[in-house]
Amino acid sequence: MSQISEVKCPHCGQWSKWTGSVGDKCPHCGQYFEPQRILYAEEKKMITARNREAGYLVIHENDDPIIKILKEFVNWIRWGTFYGISVIYIIIAIGIVLYGLVIL
Repeated sequence: MSQISEVKCPHCGQWSKWTGSVGDKCPHCGQYFEPQRILYAEEKKMITARNREAGYLVIHENDDPIIKILKEFVNWIRWGTFYGISVIYIIIAIGIVLYGLVIL
C-alpha cells in the first residue's frame, strides 16, 4: 500500500500529490521534487558499477544469478587473500621491529 501525500513544488509553488519515491516529478512544471536525491541515487549507482568493474571478474547485468554469485565469491576470495597476506606482512614487520628494539 503506497502512502500518498501532498507536497509543494520547490520550483513552481503548486501543491501536488507525492508518493515519496526518488523519481517523483511535479505534474505542473515537470521538475523533480527532490533533485538532490536523484543526483545521490545516480552517484550511488555509478559507484556500485565502478566497484563491480574493479573486481577480478567483471559482473555484467546480463549474467545469470548463479554466475553473478560465483563471480562475487571469487572476487571476495581474491580480496580476502590480498588483505590476509597484507596483515601477515604487517605482523611480521612489527615483530621484526619489536625484536630489534628488545635486542638493543
